[in-house]
Amino acid sequence: MKKSLLLKWAFFALLVAALAFTGCPDGNDPTSESGTGGVFRSPFFLVHPTSFDVPAGSAIPQLRAEVRERGGGVSHTFQWFRVDGFSNTGGTAIPGATGATFTPTEDGYFYVVATAISGDQRLSSVSHPARIRVGAAPVEASTLVITDSQRQYIRGFGGMSNAFGIGMGEGAGPTPQDAYMMLHDIETMFDPEGQLAFNIFRIHIFPAPLSDVISGVYQEGMALSNRDFVAHARRVTEHGGYVVAAPWTPPFPHWKANNHLYGSPTPSHLLDQFYRAYAEYLRDWATEMARMGGPISVISLQNEPTFPAEYYGMLWSGEQHRRFLAEYGHIITGTPARDEAGNVIPGTGHAGVPGAGGNIDGRRRSNQRVLLQGGTPHNDVTWNNTALNDTRAREQLEVVGYHTYGAWNVRHALSLDGAPRRETWMMEKNVNSADPANQALDATWDLIWIVMNEIHHVITHNDSSVYTWWYLKRWYSMIGEGAFGTTNGAILPRGYGMGHFSRFLTDTVRLDAFFSPTIPQAIGLGPSAGMGRLNPGQAQTAAWSEGAGAGIRVLSGMRTSRPSTIAELPMADVDLSGIKNQEDMVSLLLMDTRTNAPGQSTDIRVQLPQGFTATSAYGIISDSTDARHAPVLVALEPEGESALVNLPSNAMISLRFRGQWD
Repeated sequence: MKKSLLLKWAFFALLVAALAFTGCPDGNDPTSESGTGGVFRSPFFLVHPTSFDVPAGSAIPQLRAEVRERGGGVSHTFQWFRVDGFSNTGGTAIPGATGATFTPTEDGYFYVVATAISGDQRLSSVSHPARIRVGAAPVEASTLVITDSQRQYIRGFGGMSNAFGIGMGEGAGPTPQDAYMMLHDIETMFDPEGQLAFNIFRIHIFPAPLSDVISGVYQEGMALSNRDFVAHARRVTEHGGYVVAAPWTPPFPHWKANNHLYGSPTPSHLLDQFYRAYAEYLRDWATEMARMGGPISVISLQNEPTFPAEYYGMLWSGEQHRRFLAEYGHIITGTPARDEAGNVIPGTGHAGVPGAGGNIDGRRRSNQRVLLQGGTPHNDVTWNNTALNDTRAREQLEVVGYHTYGAWNVRHALSLDGAPRRETWMMEKNVNSADPANQALDATWDLIWIVMNEIHHVITHNDSSVYTWWYLKRWYSMIGEGAFGTTNGAILPRGYGMGHFSRFLTDTVRLDAFFSPTIPQAIGLGPSAGMGRLNPGQAQTAAWSEGAGAGIRVLSGMRTSRPSTIAELPMADVDLSGIKNQEDMVSLLLMDTRTNAPGQSTDIRVQLPQGFTATSAYGIISDSTDARHAPVLVALEPEGESALVNLPSNAMISLRFRGQWD
């Protein structure tokens, strides 16, 4: 809202003792060019070995791994190891255990090394470890029941490009130009097989020609980053993500009532005679992005149309918003406009602006076009209702957007329950310390909970489909830019935190879940419902530990080959069938946000949805001990209907169960 804004493991025969315990759960980092001309990469684990607690006298289940081929002409070999504890380093190679499956004969801990082979090249990855425990006593645990009650479609998570200046020299000394968003940062955050796997990328529709932005004529200080502006969008699209573009102001001051690019002084609304020109301006910007190879997915009408910004901005009333959509939205969407009697206006229908987004294989479909998102108000989510209640405007309003700086606790009933349904996307939030003396705290573990609570609330209580952070690259964000002791391009605690959501819950349908018997599960605002400024940071940490926001949070979702036609309705009229990677899985995120309960933990029995039988399970944990996406022990009970896991305080865990429905 404001301007402030791997391992490469080479295995030689059985020499694995030197491997460090890995927090990279899918072994996806090393890359090199293969002799076939494609990218040769280390194996990516689709299925990790599963831990089991086996009743005495019962057969020990088979351990199984599955990897994805990544590069032409690639074959894979496997070697299983026995190790002394829950670790995937060292241990002893098991003779003859060289297939994708292995059946232990006794208790122990096991993992497997998968090696990709292409010509004379070899790259290896290590699975999560698995524990086999025979005759273990039953564990007394709180039961978390995941129901088969489907809620909204969870489309994804991400954030904003560094669209404006970021204050060179802030924090730990001079900041180089590459502290802005760079192409390698896009790889870090948007590779779907990476540590973060974000898929929502918001960009600024600058009040300047796109050619000026790319050449550095506009915002000269960002020339290095802007040079790759279109390439950033292209790469996100190639990774199957969504690029969402938003304007702050039109490029011509005389289009506005205050004759200024800023949102203040007021009135700063768009003059009536320029409505058509503004729609054509947005259409042309999106068309040029597509022509240059960086197609976008969604275009917004206006960033924060209710905020009189003392920087780029423009105000819209609910009625102005409604009228623009009803009378001129068709210029962008291609959906025929209608007159007040409901009759189609001749000549208003067309194919729309070429767009892309959400394609797992990275290829744009011929029917894909840019979708139109209304304005994204910062403090009044009901502002969209005027347009949603008007049939003509609603036909053009394809995605409902909002920010959570103000009334963040309001559900979008009209957009969720009306017909046809519209997804709601939360498009911006930033929380950082106002006092420079405390700003270094924003990149510490304990202050992730303010953001994690926000994401959880938006998805589970606001029923939104998307969560979008502000600047992705900043000391208070997902990767560092060099300020306040952060490392340029390195993943920060908040990044690992949001990575739990994006890696396990993207492209899923949310399922209701509850504890039986009830245990304290945090519901409520917590201390992050304000305008995004914390002061001081240390007091904020204490408040989080003891306030209404502390406790356990749960978010579950499923991806299935048989999606509900209600819960997984695609955006507007764009057919995404056959594009999404459908498979039968259930994912679960658990957070214990208490920072004042060191050493405490909760044993949880996860009861999977009725009719779903899991055949494999694995998970990751991030906590205050610097474990970041490290493997977590989740024991699948033999019938495949439940599993056991331990949730420490001040930690979050994500679990994935693969299986099938009855």
